[in-house]
Formats: sequence, C-alpha cells, structure tokens
Amino acid sequence: MKKLLTISGITVGTLALTAALVFGLLEFANKPVNTKTAEAEEVNQVEAEEVDDIDVPEVILKETANEDLEELFPDSMTESTMQTTIHHMAHGLIYAEQKWGKIEITEDRLERLLQVAEQQESSYKEGSLYVSILTYWNDGDFSNAVADHNSIWKLQNGTIGKATRLLTADEINEYNEKHFE
Repeated sequence: MKKLLTISGITVGTLALTAALVFGLLEFANKPVNTKTAEAEEVNQVEAEEVDDIDVPEVILKETANEDLEELFPDSMTESTMQTTIHHMAHGLIYAEQKWGKIEITEDRLERLLQVAEQQESSYKEGSLYVSILTYWNDGDFSNAVADHNSIWKLQNGTIGKATRLLTADEINEYNEKHFE
C-alpha cells in the first residue's frame, strides 16, 4: 500500500508540475517581450503628421570643398546606393536608438543627389520618393526627416534604429563635430 501511495504521489506531483509548466509557458508566450521599450517607443514615436508640432531646428549646410561629386555620386548610381546615401545623411538629423553609417549633408551633395535621383527616377523602383525627399532637403526643409529616414529604413528592411524624433540644433552640431570635423 505504501508503494501505491508513493507512486500515486509522484504521479500527481508530476502532473501538477507539468500543468504548472504548460500554464507558465502559455502565459509567457502571450506577453510581449520588452514591453517597457515597446511602450516607450510607441509614446515617443513621431509620425509625419505630428512633425508640425515640433520645433524644427535650422540646419546650416556647409559647402563641399574640392570633392568630385560626379565621381562620388555618378549618374549610374544604383538604387541601393541612393537609399544608403539618403539613409546615412538622415542620421545627422534624427534620433534613433542605434545608427549605422554617416554621410555629411552639404549643399553641393544634396544638389548632386537630386540631379541623379531626377535623372534615374523612372528606373528606380522608389524614384519619386528619393526625388521628393531630396527636393525638400535641397530647399532646406528637414521637417520630415524622421518620416524620410523611416521610409528608407523600411525599404532596407530595418528592424533596429527606427527614428523617433528630430535632433535639436545642439544635437545636430554635436553630431557634426563628432563625425565630420
């Protein structure tokens, strides 16, 4: 009889442990990972419509010194290179948790990129997007840089480094001093 009670106790205990484990796994599977980070990103998310409510810093562009822009941005520039160039330029304008790559924005570079984008617009899958972004930037309007960055980031299948806001004027100056001076 003791043996039967021992076996029954072990069986009931094993079943209880298994049930608790299954319940725990199911509960864990229904909870999002990094809930705090996801909520914070959602709260801080800046959509294109909301940019009007934000102070857009004045961006002072340097002139390019002794660069062969046609060599740097050739007429035959691939769409992938155009995306990467706009993406890396946007890093100097936006805040994201992580950023990889940087290209300094200058008047001459923007003008040249716009020329190439206009010339290649019909051959690029997203040509009108590049022309639109570069036209605004060429006119000194960086108010949509968050949406611009995220549009390119999505085209590149970005998963980390989504832009959440524009940098302040001080942050832009600090970024440029750190990376380009």
